[in-house]
Amino acid sequence: KQNKRNYLLDLYANYSHVFNEKHNFSAMGGYGWQHFWKKFDATTFSPEGKELFSPNHYESEYYLLSFYGRLNYSYDNRYMITATLRSDASSRFAKGNRWGLFPSFSIGYNIAKEAYFEPLKPYINTFKLRASYGSLGNQNTSSYYPTYQAMGFANVSGSWLINGQKTNIAWPPSLISKALTWEEIRSWNIGLDFSLLNNRFTGSFDYFIRKTLNMIGPADELPVILGTNVPNTNNTDLQTKGFELEIAWRDRAFNSLNYGIRFVLSDAQAKITRYSNPSRTLNKYYAGMKWGQIWGYESIGIARSDDQMLEHLASLPNGGQSSLGSDWQAGDIMFKDVNKDGRIDTGANTVEDHGDLVVIGNTTPRFNYGIDITADWKGIDFRLFLQGVGKRDYFQRSKYFFGSIGGSKWGTMVLKQHLNYYRDDPDHPLGLNTNSYYPRPHLDNGKNYQVQSMYLQNAAYMRIKNLQLGYTLPSRITNKIGI
Repeated sequence: KQNKRNYLLDLYANYSHVFNEKHNFSAMGGYGWQHFWKKFDATTFSPEGKELFSPNHYESEYYLLSFYGRLNYSYDNRYMITATLRSDASSRFAKGNRWGLFPSFSIGYNIAKEAYFEPLKPYINTFKLRASYGSLGNQNTSSYYPTYQAMGFANVSGSWLINGQKTNIAWPPSLISKALTWEEIRSWNIGLDFSLLNNRFTGSFDYFIRKTLNMIGPADELPVILGTNVPNTNNTDLQTKGFELEIAWRDRAFNSLNYGIRFVLSDAQAKITRYSNPSRTLNKYYAGMKWGQIWGYESIGIARSDDQMLEHLASLPNGGQSSLGSDWQAGDIMFKDVNKDGRIDTGANTVEDHGDLVVIGNTTPRFNYGIDITADWKGIDFRLFLQGVGKRDYFQRSKYFFGSIGGSKWGTMVLKQHLNYYRDDPDHPLGLNTNSYYPRPHLDNGKNYQVQSMYLQNAAYMRIKNLQLGYTLPSRITNKIGI
């Protein structure tokens, strides 16, 4: 049985006034309070109704307190200023780190309202410049009490039976960080809004920089002599840069055809700007790391004969491809010696020494776009909405892609496309196939199944998200039947 309750209280007031018909002023101030509470109870019974396990019970809750205010001023709809200030306190953090202060402001300038712009009014109806800065806080953590040590326990989970029942067990608490506090998101934005040709052609453009500061990232790298898990802290900063573009055309033709087209495009890239990774290992965040990047090997291709594989291995006199596997034959992948050291490996697996690993792609969806086409004519209406991603890389390292990967025959999957693997036996039941897409199959998880450029997939796409055709009956007909 589980109960959840969320109590919310908001008190706010607004004030607005217009001075001399041109000065518009408004203000708002408020107070917010939130209390979230959750309770869970569970007891296990036998089919006969006998209580087998003692009840499991826990309660959890948190509080959030907020003060906020906003000021707005505009002059003759030409100059606009907005300023906001809010202060939040969360019970999730320890005393001294509970409060966060988050200011924001924005300015706008509608050039089209200026007198010197009058000659262009028949062609340019709106031309507004915008700029803003804003900050917000994030209190969401992996638990409601991340700054308190709690001893772990489990009912009837021990390894010994006493009186026919498993014992209750407990274990020491993990290390925690008392310094945990708010993550802060700061955004800078400049933008342009415009409308042309009697508002038929409209659009907007925004360029933004967003910094996520004091993120709770993966635990810091500390020596293993610590003897326990390293606690999470506010140890990571992330920076994102991107843009958003929207343009639209809407008009009327032939006196009865209304049509429109709207195009939206956005893009953003993020990178880690701060993280405690002294060894700069590739398995964790590191300063300068682009979000979503894929490290892998550059593939030369599948060796189509034993001689070709032997020739490739002979070009690697300091170890060949032995760090990735053994018994390299025809049908296996040949990897490129990027750093020219005579062997294929990961080096020290660090940013400074990554051996033959290179960044082969990025999983971040880039150039997200949408196209919306609408039209209506004499009761017939039409809409086509296309949506897609212009660039994205994806590497699927699983049995669903390779078929034979998995460690045992029970971990394999054989679909029709998986049969396009290397075979150099002309008497094979599936026939000779030395010009295959897949290498010769193995049951191990390494060797030919390394993250590599040869099997990096293009995940860009465009899809028809909505296609609609309709007809509205004329009113002279619907009125007759009472609709």
